[in-house]
Amino acid sequence: MAAYKNDAWKWSNPLLLMKLALLLVLFVITNFGFFDRLALLLLNGRWFTIIVYLAIWAISLGALFIAAFQPNRFVRHSWAILLAIATTFSYTYVAVSGTSFSVFDALSLWSARHEAGRAFEFYQSHIFASLLVLFSVYTAISIGPVPRHRLVRLALKWFFWTPAVPVILISGIIILKQGGGSQAMPSQFQPLAVGAVSASKLMAFDVPKRHKVEIDRPNPAKVKHIVYLVGESVRYDAINWTAGNPVTPRLATMKNSIINFGTASSGGNCSNYSNAILRLSPSDQNVSGTILTNPTIWQYAKKAGYRTVYIDSQSGLNKDPGSLQNFMTVSEASYIDRHVRFKGIAPSRLDLEANKVILQELQSDIPVFLYVNKNGAHFPYDTAYPSDRQIFTPTVTSAQSSDIRFQVNSYKNAINWAIDKVMYELFSKVDLEDTLILYTSDHGQAFYKGRLTHCTVKNPSPEEGMVPMFALTGNPEIRAELVKGAKLNYSRATHFSILPTFLHMMGYDRSMVTAKYGPDLTMKSNRRTAFTSGDIFGFFRKQITWNDVDLEPSREQQKPLDKYPPLQVNNLKAIPASTRQLQ
Repeated sequence: MAAYKNDAWKWSNPLLLMKLALLLVLFVITNFGFFDRLALLLLNGRWFTIIVYLAIWAISLGALFIAAFQPNRFVRHSWAILLAIATTFSYTYVAVSGTSFSVFDALSLWSARHEAGRAFEFYQSHIFASLLVLFSVYTAISIGPVPRHRLVRLALKWFFWTPAVPVILISGIIILKQGGGSQAMPSQFQPLAVGAVSASKLMAFDVPKRHKVEIDRPNPAKVKHIVYLVGESVRYDAINWTAGNPVTPRLATMKNSIINFGTASSGGNCSNYSNAILRLSPSDQNVSGTILTNPTIWQYAKKAGYRTVYIDSQSGLNKDPGSLQNFMTVSEASYIDRHVRFKGIAPSRLDLEANKVILQELQSDIPVFLYVNKNGAHFPYDTAYPSDRQIFTPTVTSAQSSDIRFQVNSYKNAINWAIDKVMYELFSKVDLEDTLILYTSDHGQAFYKGRLTHCTVKNPSPEEGMVPMFALTGNPEIRAELVKGAKLNYSRATHFSILPTFLHMMGYDRSMVTAKYGPDLTMKSNRRTAFTSGDIFGFFRKQITWNDVDLEPSREQQKPLDKYPPLQVNNLKAIPASTRQLQ
């Protein structure tokens, strides 16, 4: 008998190695974002976070092996079913949305569960790949052989609970990060952690249904077409209006045509939260209490007779350009008449393609409301502009360094291309006679060693929530109103002033709009200039985290972006390595 066991152990070794190799291959191909996340953490010098992040991945891989080599067949198959379902869900969600599944996605899906049939129909093209992943992962974990050595088998039996450890660790991070921190975690365990935290929140939180439009509309619209340009990662001083400046010289030539509101405070300091605020119409007096119940901007536009168009330039960065992102649900998307996505387009050309769609839509005789989610200066900055447009050097790519100074050069190049050139091209071609264009950015950028450029939950840098805001129109009446408002509210505007401005232009009752949303950009405002960070839905905290910002800093304290000369290799040592301002 002993000889038989030794012989079985010997002959099973190649099969064990094959199973081990198969598990490793599936682990690699079903996980996304590891290297991107690690690169971002390295770029910002977050060493403690890197250690924790790598430790979770190592524990997860070990837990997967422990589950797959369990001697007890019932235990092994149980873990195989659970981990295969989790992996398949994560893989499919990334394929559909282009992003990792989060608690907020889970809660949004739950609130729109009545749309499950439509969603299944819309995304049925992913079924085959999902079933293939499900079968492969289940088979790889559940099949034999398993080790026959007595001590190894005993140890595996003792630690049968180990696959629960990564779930607990990721759940803890989600709770500590107020819903964040789960991105780019191992797909075998991340959905289980997200599901556990989401279920606990749903037990204590009743996701409400969104209201219909209840504000009267006694007046005709003041303008035929409205274009809502939402930039990406454009900080408050990225656009300079001084003639001949090196960063945005083209836009500076249009200074007299542009109605500039100066620096504004953003709704949030992270793309998904900020875009949700811009689309979902919350009141700044009660963000968490209204963001899930107020009518969306699409509902208001459609009731006012506008055709609604959503241009998502960032969809081209996702694996699947059919994705919904920034907390958009199928229910919200049902109010959008045309959802424009791009596929196979270089990041530097995404906004140029968006320009073509904008110009095409503005030729319509039907009133159109366009919300344009621009690619802008999306990280990594060196992909946001063509490689032959390196005006400011050395960059992160050319220097092969994440030094703050190289980041700023890369950022300047991105602004010069994606903001100055691309937007100038749009503005110089568009017919503004009966069109209003309003531009802002979703959030700003802060350049400090060892810190995130944006999305900081606790104690974020003010620059993360300071953005530009300006408007263009050829309509004399609207222009006069906005010019007056810009004088009254210069560097006092906020993202929360935008929706009531659009509703005023669409003909809605101004007193009702002001009562619900506060003053618009044409009225004297006493709004708090602050931006949110972290959870805005009230799932993790009843109280929103607000960060007050001074939108009118002295020039001695805030050095504009364009005042920094291009860095040269021979004078790097003469420039400080870290400072509060762009360098």
